This record gives sequence, structure tokens and C-alpha cells, in this order.
Amino acid sequence: MAKMEGIAHVGVFITDLDRSREFYEDILDFKTIYECSLKEQDGTTTNIAFVKNGNLVLELVQTANPQKRTDGWIDHVALAVEDIESIQKLLEQRGVEFETDAPVFGKNVFPNGTKWLTFRGPDGEHLEINEVFAY
Repeated sequence: MAKMEGIAHVGVFITDLDRSREFYEDILDFKTIYECSLKEQDGTTTNIAFVKNGNLVLELVQTANPQKRTDGWIDHVALAVEDIESIQKLLEQRGVEFETDAPVFGKNVFPNGTKWLTFRGPDGEHLEINEVFAY
């Protein structure tokens, strides 16, 4: 019997595929697992790279005529981490600038709480590192 098995990937529209792939690989330790180009009906080409870290796959999509997008279509992508403070230091050494100086603690988010920090990718995409304490 057919069944749904969870998220296959999250599409992120970007303006420079090489720059975004480098950011996700060099800064966030993703690996490119597949790339392709699609010829559109209007004759333009859309370039795509699928990058993966753990069980998260992002589809980086560069169209010929990118549209200005703002938070809200998908507000953010959260990356699961252990020891958020150590990951914060590592990413700061790699040039990431967080939107707050210290992790936010949400004691009522999940049964035992969670900590998170937000930052931006190369095209302003809203990203988060997130440590959830045991359920």
C-alpha cells in the first residue's frame, strides 16, 4: 500500500547557485548530492542543486528571472544540532552573523524546552540552529 514518508526536500529559491552551494557546503557542512538544469517553456534555464546534511535535503533553485521573496512563504528552515553554544561558536568562526547574541530558550516549546538561534543565508533566507531537549 502506498504511504507518505515525510519530507522529501525543502525548496529554497536563490539568485547565485555557486554562492549558495558554497555557503551550504563550507559553512553548514551540507554535501551536494545532485545537480541538474531544466529548460523552461520560455527558453530560459533553471539550475538546481540538491544539498544534504543528515536527513535534511534542500533544493537550491536558481531561475533566470528571480522574484523578490520575503519571509512567510516558508518562514525558516531549522537545522537540528547538539550543543547549540558550540555550534554557534563554530559558525561564527566561519563568518555567520546571528540575529541575537545568545540562544533563545523556549521552555514551553516541546515538553522539555528548546534553544534556537537565527541567521540569514546568502539570499536572505531565514535559517535557524535548534537544540531540542529530550522529549
